[in-house]
Amino acid sequence: MSTSKRFVRGGARALTGLVITGAAAAGVLLLGTVQLPGVERAPHAVKVSTTQTGERSIVCAGAFAELGADPSRPDVAVPVGEASVVVSGDGELGTLSGGEGASASGARVLTGAAEASIAAAQSQKLSSASLRGATASACVEPVNEQWLVGGASTLGLSTTLSLGNASEVPATVQISVFDENGEIDAVQTSGVIVTPNSEQIVSLNGYAPNRERLAVRVTSTGAPVTASLGVARVDGIVPVGTSAVTRQLRPEQQLVIPGVANEDSHDHEEVPTDTGPADRFPVLVHAIAPGDAAGSATISAIDAKGVRTELGVIELEPRIVGALAVEAWPHDATAIVVDADVPVFAGAEGAANSGETHDFQWFAAAPTIPANTPTAAPVTPGGALIVANTGDREAEVTVAGGKEQQLKIAPGSAVVVPGEGSRTLTSTEPVHAGVRMIGSGSIAGYPIMPRAEHTGQLTVYTR
Repeated sequence: MSTSKRFVRGGARALTGLVITGAAAAGVLLLGTVQLPGVERAPHAVKVSTTQTGERSIVCAGAFAELGADPSRPDVAVPVGEASVVVSGDGELGTLSGGEGASASGARVLTGAAEASIAAAQSQKLSSASLRGATASACVEPVNEQWLVGGASTLGLSTTLSLGNASEVPATVQISVFDENGEIDAVQTSGVIVTPNSEQIVSLNGYAPNRERLAVRVTSTGAPVTASLGVARVDGIVPVGTSAVTRQLRPEQQLVIPGVANEDSHDHEEVPTDTGPADRFPVLVHAIAPGDAAGSATISAIDAKGVRTELGVIELEPRIVGALAVEAWPHDATAIVVDADVPVFAGAEGAANSGETHDFQWFAAAPTIPANTPTAAPVTPGGALIVANTGDREAEVTVAGGKEQQLKIAPGSAVVVPGEGSRTLTSTEPVHAGVRMIGSGSIAGYPIMPRAEHTGQLTVYTR
C-alpha cells in the first residue's frame, strides 16, 4: 500500500474516533442538563399484626404485706392472709412465686389473648392485733415505667412497694422516691432484681424514713414489671387502717380521681379550728410535677348532680410532692378533679369512721375510658362503680354484666352505679371510672383500667 493511501486511511480512523468521542461528551453533557422522564414507584406498605398469636398478662399484687410481722426480721415485709380476685373477661389465673429471698404473697397473674378484653381487681379485709382495714386495687399490665402517689413513713405509718415480674426473664428495677423536699438519694434503691415469674416486696420505710409524703417512680430493664403500694397506720399499738395504691402511667394536666369519700358515723363531726369547723379526718390530696417546670393545681370536688366545689390550690415545684388538706369535704361529692398548668400525677386519701373504728384509702387517678369502647370493669364484693364525666356533653353509659343498667351522666358530674362482679362499661363520651367499697369504718377503692394502648401493628415497606 502506498504511503498516501495509508495516510488517508489513518486520517479517516482518527476523524471517526474524534466524532465518537465528541458525541459521547455531548451525550454526557446532555444527560447532566436535561431532565429526562423517570419511572417512580412508591414503597408498598403492608401492615402486619404483632398480636395475632400473642398474649397479655395482668398482675394482681396479692396479700397485703406487713412490715415487721416477723420479729426476727423487723425490716422485712411479710404478706398476711389472702386477697380475693374478681375477673372480667376470659383469661387463665396463675400464681407468682415469692422470688428468691422473698416470701410468697399469693400474687396472681391473669393471662389471655393479646386482643382480648380482660381485667381483674383484688380486695382483702384485714383484722388482727396489728392490721385492720380493707384494701382493694386494680390488677395491671407490666410496663417499664410507672408512678405511685400516696403513703408516708412517719411515726405510725409504714409503706411497702410490691414489684411483680410475670415474664420469663429477670427485671432490674430502679426505684426513685420523692417526698416533700424533692428526690431522695436513690443509691440504696438502685438495681433491685425481680426474678422471673415472681414478686419482690420492698420496704420504703428503710429507704425513706420519716417522710410525710411519698411518690415513687419505678423503671425497669430486662422485663416490664407491675408496682403497687401497701400503706398501714397504727396509733401506738392500735391498728387504724390500711390502704393499697394503684399505679399511674402518664402525667396529665387534668386528672380525675373517682370514689373519694369522707364518711363519718357522726355525720362529719366538726372540729373547731381558727378558721372554722373541720372534719375529724380531712381528705388529703397529694400531687407531683415530674418535669422541670413549676406550676399550680386547682383541686375541685364534683357530685352526681354536677355541683362543683373548689377545694384549694396546690403550688407545685418540680419533683416535690405538694399537698392539700381538705378541712371540709362536701358530703355528697364522689370524685376529685385536678386541673394543673403542668402535667402532674396525683392521689387522694379518703376516710371512713365509725366510733373508734377508722380506715383510709389512697385513691389513684383513673385513665380515660375512650368513647364507644367496651371496657372490662371488675367490681369487688361490696363495691360500686363511680363514673365521672368531665366533658362538655352528656354521656350515655351502659353497664352490662348482671342486670344491665343504662344511665345518662351530665357534664361535670360523677354518679354511683350499684352492682358487683364481672361488669363491662360502654359510654358515648370519654369518661373516667373507679370502684369504691365503703362500710361502717371501712373504705377501699381503685380505678378502672382500660386496656393499655398497644398499637398491635408493625408497618413493613416492600421494595
